[in-house]
Amino acid sequence: MSDKKKVLGINFGRANVNCKKLLTAAMEAAKQAGAETEIIDTIKMDIRHCIGCGACSRMLQSGKGQIQCIQKDDYEALSDAVLVADAIIVAAPVYVLAPTGQFKNFVDRFGPAHDKAYMLFENELRKDTGGEELNPDCLKRHLVSYISVGGATTPHWVSYGLPGMNLFGMSLNMKVVDQLDAYGSYVPDNQKVLLEKSRHIGERIVEALDKKTSEITWESEPGICPVCHCKEMTLNGTSTVCCPVCGIYGTLKMEGDQVKVEFSEEEKNRSRLKFTGVLEHQVEQGRKDRYPRFDEYVEKFRAMQDEM
Repeated sequence: MSDKKKVLGINFGRANVNCKKLLTAAMEAAKQAGAETEIIDTIKMDIRHCIGCGACSRMLQSGKGQIQCIQKDDYEALSDAVLVADAIIVAAPVYVLAPTGQFKNFVDRFGPAHDKAYMLFENELRKDTGGEELNPDCLKRHLVSYISVGGATTPHWVSYGLPGMNLFGMSLNMKVVDQLDAYGSYVPDNQKVLLEKSRHIGERIVEALDKKTSEITWESEPGICPVCHCKEMTLNGTSTVCCPVCGIYGTLKMEGDQVKVEFSEEEKNRSRLKFTGVLEHQVEQGRKDRYPRFDEYVEKFRAMQDEM
């Protein structure tokens, strides 16, 4: 890489067990590939649940000051570390089908406060009205990869692991580079395979930092959804199904005993993991009337995303 980039590893599991082992393998590979690296163990951090007060949104709309949570705990330190990083590798254990509660506590507070489209609109409004511009780390591109770790030897006992982890970078519109469903992590032979896959995740995220978002290819298991690459689909009694992560609709097809889902390019482009998806959310939230130059902003933002 031309400039040394920062890759942050976040461990939502215990300090020296399987989450940490797999994350450490990924981070060591990232460091060897030329990145500046840091691992944060959250196990002893005090990250309380969101109380739904709305203070972060009001602060964003105030036209002055930066986004902060009013609760005084360790959340802000982790939030700041995420924003400063260029790429993040997240490892979280699955205890009851989905990522652990500490992970969800952070996501519930970080996501609504850092909606990428919302921040871009408010930052332009601040420029127009002479307000304080937002921290540029909130508006830059972030890459992310996920490692979901479970002790169960069958994947149906960790089925919400990766879908749940995709909530981490959704609001900030992070580009997902890779994800690993690391079930059976206590099986010695399997652990060797998982460590090697984790190292590949570390190498890949560093390689991706030198590419435009549109140039980053998917090399992990493809899944069913062509955007988030998760396997889950929501059925509604017809051949139309929905990806619960991306919120996009496809058509169920049978080819012999093989089930496939076809998604149009229009649907793929409105995924919640893409900028057009978070932009769509601003309209459905009724915020369009707040911005007199809404259409002008949209064109500017789209041009920005194309260059990232």
